[in-house]
Amino acid sequence: MPLLKILRSHPFTQGMPDSLVKKLASLARHVEFEEDEIIFRAGEQSKNFCLLVCGSVSVEIRTPYYSLSVQTLGAGDAFGWSSLAEEHHTVFQVRAREACSALFLDGEQLTAACQKDPKLGAEVYRRLVQVMAKRVRAIETRLAEFCGSVNKGIAGDQAP
Repeated sequence: MPLLKILRSHPFTQGMPDSLVKKLASLARHVEFEEDEIIFRAGEQSKNFCLLVCGSVSVEIRTPYYSLSVQTLGAGDAFGWSSLAEEHHTVFQVRAREACSALFLDGEQLTAACQKDPKLGAEVYRRLVQVMAKRVRAIETRLAEFCGSVNKGIAGDQAP
């Protein structure tokens, strides 16, 4: 399936003007991962913003002794937002839970395109805020689970 067609149908670009989706398509490349393949390693310089097309990945905190899943993402989700932040290293590991495919957008190229075209920048960064907010909510929920303060699955709620 051509990159433009995939991008047009991805939830990240829904409602985005077609001219801007075409600009994103010119920056995208299709990638595939096998089950358990590490996509991003914690501590690495973040380089790619990723739009998951099929399959699922686990966003994990990794120690020498264990990995803890913070968030599971599936087709239609996005990750790698830190590639659009200057000198930002990844905090989490991202691992393929099953065979999956995605579109990678080089963070430097995407940042440059957003700076050159303010409309593209506004659309991309507005959507990135939503991606970041979902990650923060997932982390809050996991932290609340560890602290034993999750009531009805909503982080921050106190049990009576």
